[in-house]
Amino acid sequence: MDLKEVRIWNIKYNLLTVSEIAEIVSKWIDEGKKGIHLTGANADTVALAQTDELLRRAILDSDIVNVDSTLPTYFLKRKGYHFDKRVPTPDVMEELLKIANSKKQKVFFLGSKQSTLDKLHVILQKEYPDMSIVGMQNGYYQKEDEEKIVENISSAAPDYLFIALPSPKKEHFILKYKKRINVGVFYGIGGALDAKTGVLRRPPKWLREHGIEYMLRLIRRPDMYAKRVPLAFKFVKLALS
Repeated sequence: MDLKEVRIWNIKYNLLTVSEIAEIVSKWIDEGKKGIHLTGANADTVALAQTDELLRRAILDSDIVNVDSTLPTYFLKRKGYHFDKRVPTPDVMEELLKIANSKKQKVFFLGSKQSTLDKLHVILQKEYPDMSIVGMQNGYYQKEDEEKIVENISSAAPDYLFIALPSPKKEHFILKYKKRINVGVFYGIGGALDAKTGVLRRPPKWLREHGIEYMLRLIRRPDMYAKRVPLAFKFVKLALS
């Protein structure tokens, strides 16, 4: 199976489309594989990975790393790598949810605010009624509660664990627990639940495909995204070196 892996910027990427990722992961689940590790790496993630050893190790240890944002897409193509377009994590998550629904599989969500999870539960019950939501845990828990939460996740034995924690927290979590708990797929999805529930509305698809989604997020939520601008500049400096 060709995972189209490239090593660059001290990390790796898999130059797969959304449908290719979903097809591969679904096949692995059907084969009974556990602890499958997916990572969406954007420019911020790459920049952070240059100094965060655990984050870099988590990316390199992933089974599939999707090209999650415009800047890495642009510079990968500039360096001669041939692939279709960027692969946003929310789009990959959506395809996996469709599969989970069609196969009556189990999903668990970890992270985000409780109010967002409450909205998500209502939305998913309508869109994917055959999928089993076996757990939802917000990301505002104390460190001492983590082991209990991990036990709850393992007992629920989800086919997919979607982790809506910030980087590098979500990558550290997966690296720490993926060999210990009963989960099919670990996927760090960042702000994908905010997009799914409309907390952070995504632009139309044709605008997303022109690479301006991050700019619109910055305009709409400068309190959240302005602090990430230096990381984008750090990535550009790395990519140009």
